[in-house]
Amino acid sequence: MSKKRKILLIGWDAADRKIIDKLIDKGEMPALKSLKENGCYGNLLTLDPPFSPMLWTTIATGKLPDKHGILGFTEPMPSGAGIRPVASTSRKVKAIWNILTQEKLKTHVAGWWPSHPAETIK
Repeated sequence: MSKKRKILLIGWDAADRKIIDKLIDKGEMPALKSLKENGCYGNLLTLDPPFSPMLWTTIATGKLPDKHGILGFTEPMPSGAGIRPVASTSRKVKAIWNILTQEKLKTHVAGWWPSHPAETIK
């Protein structure tokens, strides 16, 4: 029986690699050191403006904001009567968890910008 491979993607909003690397070197982040040594990591470039919901949706979809539809922290309410926090329902393309579910693979999402309301996934 073959062992199924698993992938864990961790995103740390506004993390500073220089500070993190100093803490790892001092022995203050052993779990993160282990993840770095046994996985892969790297710096990400950002988009401008650097709005977290827009950036994380770009990571989750592989599409730029003009394609995925998430442009900031808030959006007009469907009724036009005000604004609301940006919602997952406003995303115009599939995220990686949608694609994995479509392929009958198990997936989990926790604390992703913006992931409310939660989508049905396998």
